[in-house]
Amino acid sequence: LGGTCANIGCIPSKALLHATELFDEAGHGFAAFGIDIPAPKLNLAAMMKHKTDTVASNVGGVAMLMKKNKVDVHTGTGTIIAAGKVEVASEDGKKTTLETKWIVIATGSEAAQLRGGDGHPIAFDEKIIVSSTGALELDKVPSHLVVVGAGVIGLELGSVWKRLGAKVTAIEFTDKCLGATDTEVARQF
Repeated sequence: LGGTCANIGCIPSKALLHATELFDEAGHGFAAFGIDIPAPKLNLAAMMKHKTDTVASNVGGVAMLMKKNKVDVHTGTGTIIAAGKVEVASEDGKKTTLETKWIVIATGSEAAQLRGGDGHPIAFDEKIIVSSTGALELDKVPSHLVVVGAGVIGLELGSVWKRLGAKVTAIEFTDKCLGATDTEVARQF
């Protein structure tokens, strides 16, 4: 429950953004306030657990709201089979047909398909070539991270790994970063 945002988007990225901001502040910003501490040590596994726990808490909160508001949740693959009819196939193969007046299609999002110079698709292996989902799951700080697409998601995740010590290079096809945002905001970036 919660879709892309709660599971593999906004919530986990904001959890890592916050944690890495604190890490960076402890390493570089405290001295200006008269707080002298040794350089912080990264415990990436604990940071990732914080992210996972934050996601679980949010998803659990959505589940609780569904139950509290008497919303039936059907988990599986939905297929619109006729006007006002949705068939839900669960993982165990069981199929349930739901009838309703209204159907809302909320599919979430997918990473844009990368293509090589020859036009052929480049697969995300989520180890070396990662989507935003894979970038939220790395088990070590990359020495150099190349972000293809200087939009909000790419720059957020680039900043997470930069704060943890990665060299980050953003590549953008258009003439500015954050192309879909306000011109003045994009100019600042």
